[in-house]
Amino acid sequence: MASIFCCFRGCASFLDLGFATPTVPTKKQPVIALDQQQIGQEVVLVKDGTRICGTGGALGNTAIMQDKAYFEVRLQQSGVWGIGLGSEKADLNVIPMGNDADSWVMCSDGYLRHNKEEMHRITQLPQEGDTIGVSYNHIELNFYLNGQKLDCPFTNVRGQVHPAVYVDDGAVLDIVFENFVRDPPPGFDKIMLEQSLLET
Repeated sequence: MASIFCCFRGCASFLDLGFATPTVPTKKQPVIALDQQQIGQEVVLVKDGTRICGTGGALGNTAIMQDKAYFEVRLQQSGVWGIGLGSEKADLNVIPMGNDADSWVMCSDGYLRHNKEEMHRITQLPQEGDTIGVSYNHIELNFYLNGQKLDCPFTNVRGQVHPAVYVDDGAVLDIVFENFVRDPPPGFDKIMLEQSLLET
């Protein structure tokens, strides 16, 4: 009897007799990317929401809730662009961002803009292929060029904010929320989804 059972079990592995355990679909884990619902009218998002081109701005699909968050942007193609933070009220159709009270951005011309003011100016402008890091701890918003801190922080960021980028004039940016090229500053980590914060 044991040999018949063993033979049947061996054959059943080659034939679908209806005894196989059904495959349970795995639930796709949400990922942080640029939000298709929070983009300018002439913006194009590709590569699963990690590349922006066209004209206008986009926000990340989650607000920054943790104490110390970091993300990177790779300048794939030059043009007019900006990188920083914005609230859901930020005007994503106006270039450059930073001309309202709801966005804080470092722009391709070297100016850091917020609420129609030029808050700082960097002298070393990012070039194609460069990586711009962004750290935010609810006190300061800092920028890094290829791992070097630019020492021109925003200290007036208020409210619930998301990662924000804008492009124009042929610029192409890739936004990176994990697997960074550069190490985040000490104590900073990738942005976590709100759900992740509740589970920890």
